[in-house]
Amino acid sequence: MTTRGGGSGPGGRARLLLALGAFAIASCSPPPADPGSSPSKAAKSATKAEGAVETRDYPLRGEVRKVDPGASEVVIRHEPIPGFMPAMTMPFKLPAGTDFEDFQVGDVVEGTLKVKSRGGETVDYDLIGLEVARPAIATPLAAEASEGGAGPADRLRVGDEVPDFEMIDQEGERRKLSDFRGTVVALTFVYTRCPLPDFCPMMDRKFSELSRSIAASESRASHVRLLSLSFDPEHDTPEVLREHARIRGAKPPVWTYAAVPAGELARVAPRLGLAYGPVKGEFVHNLCTAVIGPDGRLARLEVGSRANAWTAADLLRTIAGLIPAGGR
Repeated sequence: MTTRGGGSGPGGRARLLLALGAFAIASCSPPPADPGSSPSKAAKSATKAEGAVETRDYPLRGEVRKVDPGASEVVIRHEPIPGFMPAMTMPFKLPAGTDFEDFQVGDVVEGTLKVKSRGGETVDYDLIGLEVARPAIATPLAAEASEGGAGPADRLRVGDEVPDFEMIDQEGERRKLSDFRGTVVALTFVYTRCPLPDFCPMMDRKFSELSRSIAASESRASHVRLLSLSFDPEHDTPEVLREHARIRGAKPPVWTYAAVPAGELARVAPRLGLAYGPVKGEFVHNLCTAVIGPDGRLARLEVGSRANAWTAADLLRTIAGLIPAGGR
């Protein structure tokens, strides 16, 4: 194992330990017991199990694809993690004080992904013990063009018409974005197998909150459509999407899940700022949320680190401003 920069010991070798992606876990407390009753052993066991957090370690190995000191991130293209997630290219936040000169594009790194889950759902994760297993070769491998996505000059701007594209919804119906013309459309990109709480599951939670606020007003509900679009059409069939929608509480016509065929996605994704690599067995993606006005023109676009910063109340204000006065 070799680490570049700041080495110590024979040959200048050193281990660089990093703790990435730390998130707070809310404690789970059982309801107060009835003073006049004594809970059974089974009840005590059930209460304990409900709030129990299970920790499991998974080995992670991958290649550094991008070093971004400004965002305090290193993007790693990691191999499949059996029993947890498929191969992905994703950013890992590095702690303050990290020397980003220790990493170069093309470095092969290894570490341990420590995953915490409760009730089968991932609630937290840390990447620890990360080290450079093999330094980059003199000429690093070029990243796929789709990882960079369209440059700022090619990306849609507010006021631009959003290109039409086809999708297959959770009921197996083929639809086009243009079918929703006349309504305000908020869309985001996800895939149902994503296990990381701060990626697709977070977008699901935000759209769930947004859909409840929209559905609370009958008039507003008739003017707004939410689309959660999967970039994993081979796995996310209508049957899979329908079950996922049921679990998430998505109810058409307000909130619909749909899969975008690979060819369609490759054409439209860069214009919306979605970084996605259609590599077999790998999911290369960032976060992307867009709001489109009734006229089919882009009203708001959140990409990358900003895409997970918006709140339901915040996006609802943007949506409400696009609804005709009588529908608010």
